[in-house]
Amino acid sequence: MKKLWLITALSLGLLALTACSGESGNDAKTGGAAMAPAHETAAAPSSGSFPFMGVTELDQYLETNAGRPTMLFFWASWCPSCKQQIPELEELRKTKGDKINIVALSVDENRDALTRYMDKHPMDVPVYWGDQAVARKFRVEAIPTLVIFDKTGKQIFAQAGVFPGSMLGAMADKLNQ
Repeated sequence: MKKLWLITALSLGLLALTACSGESGNDAKTGGAAMAPAHETAAAPSSGSFPFMGVTELDQYLETNAGRPTMLFFWASWCPSCKQQIPELEELRKTKGDKINIVALSVDENRDALTRYMDKHPMDVPVYWGDQAVARKFRVEAIPTLVIFDKTGKQIFAQAGVFPGSMLGAMADKLNQ
């Protein structure tokens, strides 16, 4: 019983270390990051323009891209763990992008913060800017958070944390079976 408790405690501690809280430290009034996503229908990398993706836009995206699973990555430019996950997503897009949609949904408090970050650190993944409503819909309490939709657009997974590229690749393969 002690071993089970210790393993559980260590697992929860590791998860807490790999995920950022929703607080950016920049906005004491809101206590967290407000989201405003960018939108794309094709799986094109970010180009400096970050369309908004709220609940309605995400639903439209999933409908338009039915037939392919989607990995939705909630992140923010100020989050160190999110920055750690980005290269894994870029590699996944290179190796599995023909079989799965990968979308990075920024929860930065304003689009200018996202633009400043992306000007210095362009990503080879489609980037959107989101709002709190879409974060609430998926109960995003920490970032990074990965939400996965099957080929029909049904949510089948949601978890905060950083995922190794090998795990993301295995998930993508499983989704396409």
